[in-house]
Amino acid sequence: MKIKSHLKNLSPYPPGKTVNEIRKELNLSGKIYKMNSNENPLGPSPKVIEAIKDCLSQVHHYPEASYRELKKALAEKWNVLPEQIILGNGSNEIIEFIFKALVNPGEEIIVSNPSFLMYEKFAQIYGVNIKSIPLTENLTHNFDEILKNISEKTKVIFLDHPQNPSGSVLNREAWKTFLKKVPPFTLVVVDEAYGEFINDPSIPLGIEFLKDSYKVLILRTFSKAYGLAGLRLGYGITFLELSKILDLVRQPFNINLLAYKAGLAVLQDKEYIEKSIKLVIEGRKYLTESLTDLGFRVYPSQANFIMVDFGEKAEKIYQELLKRGILIRSLKAYGYPNALRISIGLPEENRILVENIKKLI
Repeated sequence: MKIKSHLKNLSPYPPGKTVNEIRKELNLSGKIYKMNSNENPLGPSPKVIEAIKDCLSQVHHYPEASYRELKKALAEKWNVLPEQIILGNGSNEIIEFIFKALVNPGEEIIVSNPSFLMYEKFAQIYGVNIKSIPLTENLTHNFDEILKNISEKTKVIFLDHPQNPSGSVLNREAWKTFLKKVPPFTLVVVDEAYGEFINDPSIPLGIEFLKDSYKVLILRTFSKAYGLAGLRLGYGITFLELSKILDLVRQPFNINLLAYKAGLAVLQDKEYIEKSIKLVIEGRKYLTESLTDLGFRVYPSQANFIMVDFGEKAEKIYQELLKRGILIRSLKAYGYPNALRISIGLPEENRILVENIKKLI
């Protein structure tokens, strides 16, 4: 048996640890505050819980292969055709569809550095070259450098919007200037995993670009604002020529029955979605102001997390919070040893975090 040579240096994606893993690892017995994985602190929608209960007796059947109802609901939400929606087992799976359908071994993608690691992981799996463009000093995508690095082999540009881990965004004018210069043979993927939390009207959503006839694919997920991270449900929106091809490479029944029904249920729970978004926007403001007042640099964020430069205190703060059962994300692996990423929690969780940081400094 011979393993493909380009897989020899492949390392697994480093996921955030679960509460149980941390509890066992650190021998913690008290309450755990999980502010490291950008999940919805409200828990699932009550309508999701009821929908799952109602369909548990049906799990011995395959789901409807076309997922017609969910596609229709999403199409109505974005005012597009149902055929323009591609469903995935998390938005990760749609990223893989792109590699299956569009990028040959030896061709290339462009990503920002740092950004969501799965863009590069799939490129490595499929033998695709990666051009990694550093962020600007303000930790935004460097559109000028990305444009300079496009070649005839560049098939896809992946751009997370808001950017992870900084939470940064770019305004409408910057996006449109950039998209006008991208050649027609290159697809731009606008990954809006955190798009629901953008509340600045000067910041566009990818759907605007699609409706202006730019060759883009927008990625969305049910893992963040919709509280379905554990069920793995995501989707893409794009032009018909591409959506048809991506649907062809999709495996049948790639969305399980529970995720399908949960997705339909949460889309109908407007109150839950509004509450989730309001909680993040208010918590983001509170944490930004509180940590700024303590003398730390908090980068502007439009996501459900903030990136904070704690200077030389970063590692100590991270480790001490961990001992107290407060989980946040170290950004050493992203190239920022002095920075930590903090997911927005419930108001009480945000307050406890700030109080503990005050004690530590």
